[in-house]
Amino acid sequence: MPTKKLNFSISPVNDNPVLVSGATVVNGFSHKNGFPTIKWTIPAQDLLLDTNSLYLCGQFLVLKADGNLQTVANANYAEWNTNNGAGLPTSQAINTSNWNGISSIIDKLVIQSKKTQVELSNVVNYSMDDALKKGLATNDFDYRQGALLRDKASGKNHGAMCRKLVNSSVIADCQLAGIGDKNNGQFFSIRLNVPLLQSKILHLGNDFVGGLLLTIHLNPDASVFHSRHRSVDVGNQANANPQGTSYVLKNLKLEGKYLVPTQQDLASYQSTVALNGRVNLMNDVISSNNSNTYTPQLSQVRAVVNTFMDDDQQNNFLRNTNNYRLPVGLVKYEQAKNNIKYPHDFATVVKPNHQSSAEHGANAFAVNDLQVPACGVGDSEVRLQWLRSNFSGVVPQHTSLSKDLTDANLAEDYDDTASGANGVGLNTVPDLIGIGCDYTNNLNQSQNYVNQDYELKIESGVNTGRASLPASRSNKVEIQETFIKQLSMMNLQTLQKTM
Repeated sequence: MPTKKLNFSISPVNDNPVLVSGATVVNGFSHKNGFPTIKWTIPAQDLLLDTNSLYLCGQFLVLKADGNLQTVANANYAEWNTNNGAGLPTSQAINTSNWNGISSIIDKLVIQSKKTQVELSNVVNYSMDDALKKGLATNDFDYRQGALLRDKASGKNHGAMCRKLVNSSVIADCQLAGIGDKNNGQFFSIRLNVPLLQSKILHLGNDFVGGLLLTIHLNPDASVFHSRHRSVDVGNQANANPQGTSYVLKNLKLEGKYLVPTQQDLASYQSTVALNGRVNLMNDVISSNNSNTYTPQLSQVRAVVNTFMDDDQQNNFLRNTNNYRLPVGLVKYEQAKNNIKYPHDFATVVKPNHQSSAEHGANAFAVNDLQVPACGVGDSEVRLQWLRSNFSGVVPQHTSLSKDLTDANLAEDYDDTASGANGVGLNTVPDLIGIGCDYTNNLNQSQNYVNQDYELKIESGVNTGRASLPASRSNKVEIQETFIKQLSMMNLQTLQKTM
């Protein structure tokens, strides 16, 4: 193992000035202002890149719709009395992702070799996959430590914390100079959630990857920010709708360590690397009895992870993009390979469910009438399969997924249908659940899906308009985002990938 380490800090090659407010100009990147891509170059040299040390660092500024910096005086950070009532301030209305905070700015990340321009990695829908991984592997206590410091994410407590994470403080005795001040903005330092940068030490020499080109494509502002409430009364809450809010990234650096190899290191260096990657597919759930089929064309599929969102949930300031819920009114589902039930030869049933009232006659109940709504959704088997599909057959010891989280989320789903002058349906308590299946069995097994089909059949309340379901969801089509987790091999000398 190399003992000599060299620290590096690399600026983007396209660090353009962004006009953010009047005559104030900041060198940075903003999707709203026309600079939605960030590019770095790591030169080819006979050194090793320590991928474990690689971080994207910088400052995150939040701008209000008028282009001015979102600020709040230090003395007003504790605005609890206005969280839900009339007079909601913008410091409460602007919220970011509970599960991955500032990392939600990344939409796509592309890595190329400098010597050939060959695309080594192309990770699309980065933010969704990253939010799932972090939320499902981080519990409430964990979010008070590393995730809060690096990502500015605080899990289920984000609704209370976020007002401190989107603001630049204004100190009365020494007023800062505004947007252009070097101290303004939230400082962050995040890992890049890409298989190639989490695999092993990479040789940057011309006989191997030949240097790297990294390109980050930024998410639109409406996919990064969301309002506190899904339904707002602008008359009573003049600042409740964050429409027009934007972000600027400044002083960005790609920082890490080079390792100086010894002759022994070079002789033992393995040029073939295993990558635990994924492919993103998308479909619709359009009815109460729905069947979707994929042909992944991958030879080593480790798991299938299905997430579901309302059709108006993405790129919408009034919805939380990182709210992962089961299809509304889920009753049961079946997963199959080549039209045969697999890996389970049974349907996974949610019981009780929203239809239980029709089945139990005089003993009927409605989910929204229960003191704990989550008790009306018997999804324990769904949760077990879901967690195993995300962690190669293992149930994580630390996770934010819980019945308490689902209960709070369900309560807001039903509250969203209520009338109220001061806003209803909190966006700040998103869920973290979906439908998945694991093929590894905790033994690194996999399934061949070359010219073979994966099928998911769902019976639910989607698009039924049933009165026992949240009125704001029961008449909508849902989007099914599927992540096919697969193992691939890459030769760092030929830059060929085997899938």
